Amino acid sequence: MDNNLFDEVRKNIENNKSNHLTIMHDTIVKNNLKTIVECGVDRGTSTCAFLEAIRKTTGRLYSFDIKDCSNLSSNRNWSFLQVNDLDIKRILQKFPDLKENGIDFLYIDSYHEPNHVRSLLHKYFPHINVNGYVFVDDTSAYPFRNLNILTDSINSDLCKEEVEEFYFSNFDSIDYQYNGGENGLAILKKIKNKDINTNYLWKYNFIIYFFFKFVKKIKYKLLLKSKLKF
Repeated sequence: MDNNLFDEVRKNIENNKSNHLTIMHDTIVKNNLKTIVECGVDRGTSTCAFLEAIRKTTGRLYSFDIKDCSNLSSNRNWSFLQVNDLDIKRILQKFPDLKENGIDFLYIDSYHEPNHVRSLLHKYFPHINVNGYVFVDDTSAYPFRNLNILTDSINSDLCKEEVEEFYFSNFDSIDYQYNGGENGLAILKKIKNKDINTNYLWKYNFIIYFFFKFVKKIKYKLLLKSKLKF
């Protein structure tokens, strides 16, 4: 492991309590979560945070990425597989403990595309233990809207929407929180074992939505004008 990176992450965890790495690290430690799964490794910052967390909970980390990140760490409590994280069948064959014992904490930070996020939720959530967590990163459009980047702004909103639609469809078995700091972190907590519903709830037509929004704006302006006459 890059000791400089590990030291950097550990300092962030100690000194910056609003950092997403700290939030995830503290969630794992506070709840004594043992089985951690990470979809998307890349540079390894989240991996470092998770390794620090499982050091305190005596847990184990499983990380998946389409790139070979196996040289990131030699920690004996870390397992890495170069794989498409949608290939849950291969993953469970490689790591049967995940199927037998379940997952306590899942971090989704691989391919930031709404259909991919939806597929991961459908595939992995049945294996999440009760009182286990799913953290989905990069669900805020703010960083991109602040830079006037159209496509990434829309994509982030769509990823967040997928998480929320999954929550709405499984309302009675999930607690949902949202942290809007940094790039946005959607947090799902499984509170009940139940077959997941993959069908969306009824949703209004967006053309009607924008028409209704326009009408409300006009009516509000007219209301203000009428009140100014008194």
